[in-house]
Amino acid sequence: MLLVVDDSHMMREFIKAAITESFPSVEVYDASNGKEAQQKLEAARFDVVLCDWEMPEMSGSDLLKWVRSTPPVKDIPFIMVTAKREKESILDAINTGVTDYIVKPLNAEVLCQKLTAVLRRLNQKSQ
Repeated sequence: MLLVVDDSHMMREFIKAAITESFPSVEVYDASNGKEAQQKLEAARFDVVLCDWEMPEMSGSDLLKWVRSTPPVKDIPFIMVTAKREKESILDAINTGVTDYIVKPLNAEVLCQKLTAVLRRLNQKSQ
């Protein structure tokens, strides 16, 4: 199960469509901000989180910090999908424990390549 977190409905739908097309057996859920994502992460076990950085109520950076400090979910792969391309932002995300970082505008092929790599690592760990 994947969780897509973005305050843009269009972006959530684009990401969900790209994932569903490339990974038809994967269940994809979404949240419109970090607080909603936090509630979903507390209620169900997700395999990967794809998250925007700038959102109302709780930013992607704050959600990442919460995930990395919360034992039941701290090891979930977390991919930041954002327009923030400044070196400081990328370093901040890396230092906080982001698994990968994709800069918008989003390319479905790049998204699926990164997701494939993360899912491959998950499968290797579970074997």
